[in-house]
Amino acid sequence: NRADTDPDPDTDTDTDKSGPIHLNIPDARQYNIPQIIRGQYNPGKIPENGLLFTDGTCFEHFFHPSSLDPMPRNFVFLVETSSSMQHNSKMQKAKKALNTFIDTLKPDDTFIIQSFGNKGTERLWGSGPGTDEEKQEAKQFVDALKPSSYRTDLHAALLESLLRAKHQAEISDDNVATILVVISDGYASYGETNRTKIAEHVYDLNAEGIVKIFNLGFQGSADMQLLDAIALMNGGVSAPILQGKPDISEQITNFLDSEIGSVLMSDVNVKYSTGSSKETNVFGETQKVFPVMADGYEVVVRGLIREPDSNEALNAVTSASTMEGMKNWELSAMPNSNDVMKSSLCFQSYAHDRITQLLGLYDASGFLGNELLKKLVTLSDKCEDEDFAKCIRGEALALAIKANVVAKGLTAMVTLDDDQCMKPDEDAEICLDGTTPDGTKPRDDDDYYYYDSYDGDHVESGHAHADDAHTDEIAVPDSAYDGGFGGGYSDRDEGTSTASFEAKSDSSYRPASAPSYPRTDYYNSASAPQHSLVYSLVLFSTWFFMAVRKLW
Repeated sequence: NRADTDPDPDTDTDTDKSGPIHLNIPDARQYNIPQIIRGQYNPGKIPENGLLFTDGTCFEHFFHPSSLDPMPRNFVFLVETSSSMQHNSKMQKAKKALNTFIDTLKPDDTFIIQSFGNKGTERLWGSGPGTDEEKQEAKQFVDALKPSSYRTDLHAALLESLLRAKHQAEISDDNVATILVVISDGYASYGETNRTKIAEHVYDLNAEGIVKIFNLGFQGSADMQLLDAIALMNGGVSAPILQGKPDISEQITNFLDSEIGSVLMSDVNVKYSTGSSKETNVFGETQKVFPVMADGYEVVVRGLIREPDSNEALNAVTSASTMEGMKNWELSAMPNSNDVMKSSLCFQSYAHDRITQLLGLYDASGFLGNELLKKLVTLSDKCEDEDFAKCIRGEALALAIKANVVAKGLTAMVTLDDDQCMKPDEDAEICLDGTTPDGTKPRDDDDYYYYDSYDGDHVESGHAHADDAHTDEIAVPDSAYDGGFGGGYSDRDEGTSTASFEAKSDSSYRPASAPSYPRTDYYNSASAPQHSLVYSLVLFSTWFFMAVRKLW
């Protein structure tokens, strides 16, 4: 995020106080109660070589060299013109957004426009430079595009557009970024329709990584899972176009402007070492290879240090292709463990980023295969499972439980009632600060809740600590998510506790948590009166059965 700060009129300075604000949203709890947000920010420009912080066990690296000039770009715009694009004016809105972006192109940019439907190439314009005359002609071509095809040969369209992009890269200088932009509305329904083969063929053709592929798909109709995987495999980004919103054109324009509007660097690579040795104790890093970096964005890498040493510096070397050619930036930082809050934020921010990275790879694992997955990520621990994707999810789950992170499809949070909390009024449902009504801290016993993580027939078990925080976290099976949670009930007595939930899903499964206490009660949705009523009915039924049996 960017924010401008007004200069202090009483301060004599020539520095520009407009700059990035780094806002981290870590574990949303403090003193065992929910809170809105917690973070730190320092308005100002990032130094040219970047910012590097480490407490000896965790590190954060921010990088945004503001002195760079934008790189020239080669674009290939691949636009679907199947009949489905006529619904909800999708074609008109996509054309409007594309023409808006074409207006921003510069004379040193080149671009091609290719439409596809029954054939991989239905109509073709270009290539041409981003001059006023060429842009005007290209916009007229875009305006003339109409939905006409009843089938979609996505496979041929991707390969043909990729060949055109590679040709443009081959005849261009090394300081030019080559980008393929796809706007799609459907699944492959003609030609090669096997999704795994489509993804593999695109990756094989672009094995050198010369072309960065950015995908946009209309949510609900486009094959977003395939588009996500192709973007991930080919150094790009994908995003859904939300239908039913009046700003479809704006969604597309904002995506193009922010991701590829002004490219400062391409093929960005960050490497780390500790001390004077070139070897490193750094592990579990978040993404550290970035195909392109646009102005307004920054490179952010987080990771952990295996064997912390307060006397060893952490070193970072960032390399990238720029307008001036290949450049390197070096940066070092000594461990600083005195800033307790910053250290806490470091690990929580790392956990969020790492889990997001791992789950993205896990979701695309069906298209990627073990070998490609191993190239895209290095896990913290050696994977002993033949299915590398299971190890990816396992690391994400372990990190989520350790950092108390709630991640969709992975973990969930269960709230617990506690009559001992200090409430601001009688109707309040949470404590003010985790203290008892008399102002003392509540008892700190060893309450644990049992969780199960299901992965097919495999069951992982463990314990997640549930002190008087009024919240607990439990592992969620892969099949447990299809939109959200159902109702849940939790009860906490002296020595008795229950936590359960129901996730809305077409797949059936057992509750993902069970108490390690004598009594076990599960409800899909219940209140305290319902709890007592059910309990009474059970006792009555048991008594009645025993009485009838005795008479018999």
